[in-house]
Amino acid sequence: MDIETFSEKTAEQLFEEVHIHGPADLYTLSFEDLIKLERFGEKKANNLLEAIEQSKERDLAAFLFALGIPNTGKSTTKVLADHFRSLQAVMSATVEELTALPDIGGIVAESIVTYFADPISRDGIDKMLELGVKATPPEEQAAPPVDSFFNGKTVVLTGTLHKLTRDEAGARMEALGAKVTGSVSKKTDLVIAGEKAGSKLAKAKALGIMVIEDEDEFIRLLEEGSNS
Repeated sequence: MDIETFSEKTAEQLFEEVHIHGPADLYTLSFEDLIKLERFGEKKANNLLEAIEQSKERDLAAFLFALGIPNTGKSTTKVLADHFRSLQAVMSATVEELTALPDIGGIVAESIVTYFADPISRDGIDKMLELGVKATPPEEQAAPPVDSFFNGKTVVLTGTLHKLTRDEAGARMEALGAKVTGSVSKKTDLVIAGEKAGSKLAKAKALGIMVIEDEDEFIRLLEEGSNS
């Protein structure tokens, strides 16, 4: 759940000594559980408990990513959150509904459906919600300019950009109506290829997908869309 101060070593220690077997179990930890552990003084115990408490406030995409659903990454969980806009809707989605979305193929869709059909997974999610963990839907965004070059396009970023970070570039395209995904497929409309773009660029060219390799041209299109 993206908990500060929570290291792999701490996870192993809690698994072995306190029987923390899943994310939900973390929210049942007490000061008494931690203070008796080796290398856990009062300050470290309180810091971890505070970080766990703060981690209860998560947006839906971050919550889904933290579940560790097989074959999904941050871009996939963001697509799920933006489209379905509620945890219950994601959990109820069918394979057909999922494969209609950009960046989600048959294997990923089956993984998502199988994960949420598992009673152990559902029990863990229910337990987290009962313990106060929130999966907040994404905020409604202002309608993008209808004449934006990016509006309605499914876009993949690959390679290194020098004038924008990948997160900045993705956020600006999304504000202009694009869906930014992590993998190239037949559903992809456009690939933005920075320096040292590799297999994704090659696949885009093989599929005949539009590619922009000039970063200045990319930024011009962003600015043009923002000013329209």
